Amino acid sequence: MAAAQRSARIVRRAVRRHFVRPAARTWKLRYAPHLAYPNLQHPLFVESAGSADPVDQIKFFADLGFAGIEDNYLNLRPVAEQARIGRALERHGMEMGCFVNMVEPRNPPLWGARDRATRARLLRELRRTIDTARRVGGRFLTTSAGRDPRVPLALELAGMAENLRELVPVAEKAGVIICLESTSETRVPGRLLHHVLDAYGVVKAVDSPAVRLVFDVFHVQVMDGDVLNNLARTWDGIATLQIGDNPGRAEPGTGELNYPNILRFIHKRGYRGLVGLEHLLSRPGLAGERQALELLRGIDDAI
Repeated sequence: MAAAQRSARIVRRAVRRHFVRPAARTWKLRYAPHLAYPNLQHPLFVESAGSADPVDQIKFFADLGFAGIEDNYLNLRPVAEQARIGRALERHGMEMGCFVNMVEPRNPPLWGARDRATRARLLRELRRTIDTARRVGGRFLTTSAGRDPRVPLALELAGMAENLRELVPVAEKAGVIICLESTSETRVPGRLLHHVLDAYGVVKAVDSPAVRLVFDVFHVQVMDGDVLNNLARTWDGIATLQIGDNPGRAEPGTGELNYPNILRFIHKRGYRGLVGLEHLLSRPGLAGERQALELLRGIDDAI
């Protein structure tokens, strides 16, 4: 056991030495690794950081020169831990990226419904998420909607736009952005927004800077393909971006997506927001984490 622990420490030190940002080699885009994906028990780079503690993770990301973090499950963390994360981000000059605007991730609200109870839930969840956002200095609220198959899609989309317009004054006053995300029907079934142009249509119908898109390249590839054209079509509605490769939603560079071309496209457009590393690892352990970092560095260098 002692020998294995020494070996792990040696590899962790090697990862840090290899990837800590030299002054002449900054990242071309502002990447934000995930604190916990696919769930709270699985930090993305737990072996390399040597700890599952979110503050230790943030320090490791800061050492690598990353601009921020994401944390889908931030709303589920204790208030004291949220505050610790916020202080750590401020200390390292990093930004809070996307986190989920939902108290019950497995039971998303029916954003297309017009009944009083649904609207009360939407407002209640938004206010709670705003409180969380204040603790971490966050703005981007990933928002997913459940689908009622008994209602025509067009009516549900119209209902979602109507509900969002009701919440816009609350979001604008708090300085947060409700980010609509289209998701893969096979990976996240039963949602209202499975196609990026449906989500974009709702954004345009609401017509507020407080309602935008989170463009998740993986989900768009699975459902719609044509990633570069869909980026161009929806560009004026995008608040933030997330990346993962297909198949498997593993690290960029392990699947079919041409990530040098995709990231070059957004770089040439002058995008300065965060690029969320919302993906799994194709290999477990330190070796898998190191591979993910090496692939990202190679892709970023190729932009």
